[in-house]
Amino acid sequence: MIQPAMTLSVRVLALGLLASMLCACGTLSGMGKSAVRGVNRAGESVAGRLTSSKAPEIKAELPKLASEIPVQVVSEHRITNGTPDGYPKPWPAFEGDTVYTLGKSRREVFAHNLGDGKQLWKSSLKDEVTGGVGAGDGLVLVGTDNGEVVALAAADGKERWRSPLESEVLAPPTARDGVVVVATGDGHIFGLNAADGTRKWSIERAVPTLSLRGGSAPLTTATLALHGFADGHLVAVDLHTGREAWDTPIVQPRGRTELERMVDADCQPVIEGSSIFAAAFQGRVSSVDLAAGTVNWARELSCDTGLAADSVNIYGADTDDKISAFDQQSGVVSWEQAALKGRHLTAPAAVGGYVAFADIEGYVHWLKADDGSLAGRTRPTKDAFLLNPYVRDGVAYFLSEGGRLYGLRPGAR
Repeated sequence: MIQPAMTLSVRVLALGLLASMLCACGTLSGMGKSAVRGVNRAGESVAGRLTSSKAPEIKAELPKLASEIPVQVVSEHRITNGTPDGYPKPWPAFEGDTVYTLGKSRREVFAHNLGDGKQLWKSSLKDEVTGGVGAGDGLVLVGTDNGEVVALAAADGKERWRSPLESEVLAPPTARDGVVVVATGDGHIFGLNAADGTRKWSIERAVPTLSLRGGSAPLTTATLALHGFADGHLVAVDLHTGREAWDTPIVQPRGRTELERMVDADCQPVIEGSSIFAAAFQGRVSSVDLAAGTVNWARELSCDTGLAADSVNIYGADTDDKISAFDQQSGVVSWEQAALKGRHLTAPAAVGGYVAFADIEGYVHWLKADDGSLAGRTRPTKDAFLLNPYVRDGVAYFLSEGGRLYGLRPGAR
């Protein structure tokens, strides 16, 4: 029997305000973002993925710009019939010159050429996909609502195998060196044989009473599989055996209520050099040594989207949309930018000396990477941007809710 990610009844008392958040015996399965994406540290607002699935409302004016850099629209292609409703949002997968996406029904997987937008294949599934699309080792990977991982051939979309698991898959699987790594909503990580889907290893962590629906995608190195759990721990295991290498808490729960103590490591981490940079909801951003699992530094940042890196800084936006840049070596805050607070930003894209964030009104905002000043703004669509971007060859790719993929390149001022 497949278990839902969470079943609970909770009422939250925050600064004297009693908010009935979930009805008795309700689940988080059909819930999504509300008018506020996350709970701030004072516990005054409701976590976005714990309430309605309606799009949030903009609560901030567009900041004025003294001058703007030119932004080139390198490509614009409609590659799906729209992003599916509900959460978690299905991330696209980028592999070489191909982008793999999910259709609006959650039962179709598409492959398109990244350059010209040409459809390469379409594969129809009998079950709905609950998480995003993953790719690697010649496979395209999805998790279904009945707890199966389905592997499609990246070349033609034909099904290679499917493997049953104990719970729904809420984040994109990944594959490397013959191992498919999958995280499930009940706190497991599985290592599957990429050839036939048979189980090689699994590890398990306790799932807190309350957590965000969804999760960060597992990351891999040549020897490790890494994943951030809903209890705020970052765990590394041997990629081929599943033997634990280290288990590092990147944040400790604080507060008296379950809502205040929620520290889900949902923010997509990044690996840069010998460190992995990870952050958690209502928590911190941390630099963790890949070999030993020791924390090099940690700074306050409540993040539920993703991080980006260039050769100098780590970039991220908190749940109030304040943007921060942290020096990779020391963790010192290089700069902060609060002019876009309340615009419901995506994860950042670091490209060409700039950091770009998109918002739910279809704007893409460009900040100078060295000082965080607002450098430009473009609006390729009026559709919302809610998914994490992708950077390749100096181009930032953003997928809109309407199913269009935009490739944008910043120019000189």
